[in-house]
Amino acid sequence: LQYVRETALNRYRTATVTSGGSDYEAMLQADAYFTQRADELNRDGHVWDATGERAFLQGVLNQLAAASQKATSVQTAAAQAQQTTMQFLQSQQQMIQQLQMQLYGQSSPWNVGVAYRIPDTNFNLQGTYQQGRANVQLSCVPDEYAPFLGPNGFVNGVGPGNLGLSLNLSI
Repeated sequence: LQYVRETALNRYRTATVTSGGSDYEAMLQADAYFTQRADELNRDGHVWDATGERAFLQGVLNQLAAASQKATSVQTAAAQAQQTTMQFLQSQQQMIQQLQMQLYGQSSPWNVGVAYRIPDTNFNLQGTYQQGRANVQLSCVPDEYAPFLGPNGFVNGVGPGNLGLSLNLSI
């Protein structure tokens, strides 16, 4: 009868994992399997009392079902907490966007950037326009390619080494 009980427990575990059905149905199937096998053993001329083994089986099945239900409730609570956090973050992001619109007005979909190297100097002038804001930057950047151009350079005036253009459109 212990072997039958262990087989019924294994069937319960398999049914809960593979079928995805309810624990209650798996418990009923395991108990029915145990009762059927115990009755078959008693038909062979042996009279065994299976009530103790069946009660033990039902107790173990109830404990396993309670543990499974507790794990499911913990997973559900974690999912709800994550959803609440995501909703909070989304509302904060919307508030930030509203404050930016109040502060800066409607943002422009245009992003433009221009860079110009002043000839015969190490100065680089850069201007950008992003989200309704303009930015001008003057930086000192050595020209790594000056030795390759010779004393007067190949090109006098504005060329690819002196002018940069960047255009980004976001719609």
